[in-house]
Amino acid sequence: MKNVYFVQVGFGFDGSVYLPYGVGTLLANCRRYAEITREYAFPDILFFREKLADALEKLKDPYLVAFSCSVWNMEYNKALALRIKEKYPDCLIDFGGHSVRGDGSLLNEAPQVDILNFGEGEEVFARLLTALSEGDISGVPSIAYRENGRVICTPPAPLCDLKELPSPYLTGVFEPLFEKYPDFEFLSVLETNRGCPYQCAYCDWVTDKKMRFFPLEKVKAEIRWLGEHKVAYCFCGDSNFGMFTRDVEIAEYLVATKRELGYPEVFRPCYEKNSADRVFQICSILNREGMDKGATLAYQTLSPVALRNIGRTNLTMEHFSALVRRYNEAGIPAYSELILGLPGETKESFCRGVCRLLESGQHNSLNVYHCEMLPNAEMADPAYIEKFGIKVIKVGFNHIHSAPEHNEEVPEYSYLVRATNTMSEDDWVYSNLFSVCVQCFHALGVLRFFAIWLYTERKVGYYDFYTDLLHFIMEGDGMLAGLWGSFRTKYESSLSGDWNYHNEAFGNVTWFFEEGAFLEIVNDYTAVMQALLPFLRRYDIPETLFGELLRYQEFMLRKPGETEYAVSFSYDLHAYFERILTGEYAPLQKAENTLCVTPKAVYTDFFEYAKETVWYGRRRGASVYGKKEISYLPAKDR
Repeated sequence: MKNVYFVQVGFGFDGSVYLPYGVGTLLANCRRYAEITREYAFPDILFFREKLADALEKLKDPYLVAFSCSVWNMEYNKALALRIKEKYPDCLIDFGGHSVRGDGSLLNEAPQVDILNFGEGEEVFARLLTALSEGDISGVPSIAYRENGRVICTPPAPLCDLKELPSPYLTGVFEPLFEKYPDFEFLSVLETNRGCPYQCAYCDWVTDKKMRFFPLEKVKAEIRWLGEHKVAYCFCGDSNFGMFTRDVEIAEYLVATKRELGYPEVFRPCYEKNSADRVFQICSILNREGMDKGATLAYQTLSPVALRNIGRTNLTMEHFSALVRRYNEAGIPAYSELILGLPGETKESFCRGVCRLLESGQHNSLNVYHCEMLPNAEMADPAYIEKFGIKVIKVGFNHIHSAPEHNEEVPEYSYLVRATNTMSEDDWVYSNLFSVCVQCFHALGVLRFFAIWLYTERKVGYYDFYTDLLHFIMEGDGMLAGLWGSFRTKYESSLSGDWNYHNEAFGNVTWFFEEGAFLEIVNDYTAVMQALLPFLRRYDIPETLFGELLRYQEFMLRKPGETEYAVSFSYDLHAYFERILTGEYAPLQKAENTLCVTPKAVYTDFFEYAKETVWYGRRRGASVYGKKEISYLPAKDR
C-alpha cells in the first residue's frame, strides 16, 4: 500500500482549531473508489501548525503528500514540502487550494512541488491517484506538472456533481482526530452550496459562477453530526447564504439542533446582499437563539468608479437605510464592511463613503479591511494591475487577536494594495487614520451620540465632524495624539504588517488600532473626555444640554466593572436617540426621567471585558448598552 498524507494547517487559538474540511472532502471522495483504496492508504491528516520537525516525524514512508494552500499557510506548506523532499526524495508533493495560481507558475518558483491542482479538488485528486497508479497523468484535468523541463497545464475539469460527493463528517474522516486530540476544541465549516453569480474582481472564493447545491438531507445530517460531536462554532462556506428559499429551512434546522443537543452554538454565514427579506428572516431565526453575531450589510465601497472597476453593484442608499431601520426596530445587530484600497477609490470618496453609511443609519458596527491581492482573483491579473496603477506590498501576515510574539518558524505573508492611480500612499495612510477615528469614536461609541445630535439638529455632517476630530487629535499633545501618531508611523513605515495594537493590560493579544484606542479610552475615560471638551465645545451646544449629552454618552458606553446603576436626566435623550435609530425622528423633549442600566454581564477583569465587548461583541455593537439592558425607573423609584 502506498501512503498518502494530507496537510491543511491552520492557526489555533487557546485550544481551538478548524477541522481540515477541505482535505477531508478529498479523502471522503477517494474512499468511495475501490481501485484507490486497494492501492493507497491514508494514515493521517496534519491540520494544525506545529514545528516542521514534528510534522515531518508524523510521515512514515510517504508516497504522496497533498497540501491545501491558503494565504495563512502557503509558506509553511512550501517549507514542509522542502523538508519532505530532503528526507524522502521520491515522495510526490501535490499543492492545491485557493493560493495555487491557475497558470502553473508555482512549479517554477517551488522546485520541491511536483503537481498542482486547480479548482475543485475532489474528483481531480481521485483521478490523479488512479492515473499515478497507471503511470500516465497527462489525461487528468485541472492539474499542472513538469515534462522535459516544461510546465504542462491540462484543460479544466468539469464541475463536480455535488449529489455524488460524500461528506467527510458522515463518512468518519474526522473521527480519528477527535480520538487523538480529545483536548482540542474543534471548529467547523458547513457547505450547503457552491458557486457565486457575482463578479467581484477582488474575490477568489469560488471556481465557478454556476450555483450548485448539496442535497438538503445531507446538509441536515451534517448539522446533526456537528451537534452530536459538540462542535460549538460553525462557519458557513457558502458565498451568499440567504440567497435561496431553502436557506430558511437550514437556519431553522440549526436552531432546532441547538435546542435539542446544545450545539452548534454559533453559525457564522456570509449573507447574500440582495435578498433582503429572506436574510432578515434568517437573521431573526438565528438571533433569537443567539447563534449569529448579526446581519452583514456589506458595501465594500460607495464610490461609483470603484464599483464599476471591481464589477460590483450595491443596494441603493435608500434601501440600505430602510434595512438598517428594520434591523434596529427588531433589535438585531447589523454591521457593515468596507475595503480600503480598491481601484478607482480616492481619499475623498473613501472617507465620505464611510460617513455616508453613518448618514444612512449605520451606527451599530463598521469594519474597514485592507484590499488584499488574492492569487486567483481578477485583480491579480498583470493587465488589471497595470491598468489601475496598483502598488502591492508584501507584509507579514497580521495575526490579530492572538499573542503579539509568535516566534514563528515559518512566517506567512499577505499582499496588500498600498496605492493605486487614484490613491497615493499618503492618501492611503490618511484614509486609514480617518477610518480608525470613525470606527473608534462612532462605531465603538465613544462620541456617537454627540455626533448624531450635531448631525440631526445642527446639520454638522459626519464627514466634517470626524475630519475635525482627527485634526484635533493629530495636532494635540496628549494620549490620543500619541496613539494616532503611532498609528501613522506604523502605516507609513511598516512593511512587516504590524498594523495592530498591544497593551499587556488588555491581555496578551493584539487588537485592531481602533479597538486598542477604544480600550485605552475606556481605561482612562474621565481624563480622555476632559481632553476632548475643547473640541466638543466648538459646537456651542447650550450648557445644560451639553452636560446631559456628556452624561448620556457615558451612561450608554459599556465599561468594565459596571453593575446596575441609574442616572437622572432633564431631557428624554434615550427616547430621542431611539427614534432616530428607527427612522422616526421627533424633537428632543425636556422631561424629567431616570434611566437604569442592567448589564447582561459584569466584567471585573479588563481582559474579559475587552474580549467579550470588543473582540467577540464588536459586530453586534456590544460596546454600547442594548435595548434590553436599558429601562426607565418609575418616578417613585427615582
